[in-house]
Amino acid sequence: MRKKKKYLILGILVMILSGGTIIGLQHPNLFSKKIYPTKHVSSKGQQLEEVKKHGKEIEDFVKSQSPKVESVQIAWDETQWDEIGNGTPQGGGEIVMVFGGFNHIQNSSWSVLVYLKDGKNGEKDVIEGIGSGSPLRVEGKLFDE
Repeated sequence: MRKKKKYLILGILVMILSGGTIIGLQHPNLFSKKIYPTKHVSSKGQQLEEVKKHGKEIEDFVKSQSPKVESVQIAWDETQWDEIGNGTPQGGGEIVMVFGGFNHIQNSSWSVLVYLKDGKNGEKDVIEGIGSGSPLRVEGKLFDE
């Protein structure tokens, strides 16, 4: 009877140790405090530089919102990053929110969402598409077309 208990305890210990080893190999930084980057294409600075290369496209997109928009001012220093969801665990990806004004009107505003690719396969262009974030506004009110 004592032999059976020893083997049972030894078996349980072996299972615990082997399970811990497997988990440790699959998640080597499980207890580390170091923060590792996620699936971002590149640093935000590099992404911003890529988005700036598409500044003309952003301006044209904003101008397409109203025939009264003659000029577009982009406030690059207000740029923000966010993750978008699509109902799946991996999410819908990352976006850059670009803000600005138009026609040199004080307190005019708009925002555009720039959809980023995941950067797989060595793609050079990180921009997947451009969409409307918020409509044209002046002093918080919708801009009359």
